Amino acid sequence: MSQTQLVEAEELQDRRAVPRFQMEAQITATSQDNFYCGFSEDLSEGGVFIAMRPPPPVGEPVHLSVRVGAEPPVSAIGVVRWHRHDASGNPCGCGVQFAMLEQRAADLLHGLLARSAQTPLLVE
Repeated sequence: MSQTQLVEAEELQDRRAVPRFQMEAQITATSQDNFYCGFSEDLSEGGVFIAMRPPPPVGEPVHLSVRVGAEPPVSAIGVVRWHRHDASGNPCGCGVQFAMLEQRAADLLHGLLARSAQTPLLVE
């Protein structure tokens, strides 16, 4: 991502100030030591929930590659903020807050969410 213009996530909006939408996207996440693959369940301009086993540790910075539908993948840098656990108490996904997005990713995300006819899952 070093040759791509980045946008600070704060320039978009705080994750809790915008609605989250159900949207499936294929996501790969790489940390300093690991590679993870998963799918989004919900998405906002501030972050994404990724269903994956096992998720990266809370606090771990991750480089994300996100593919929505037929669009080319876009890149982001995020931080794992929380884990979701299954009925057995095992982590089965994580919430990632965007820290930096490619400009193309910010534009695509804004457009997808603006055009979405889905009802928001949560508006805080």
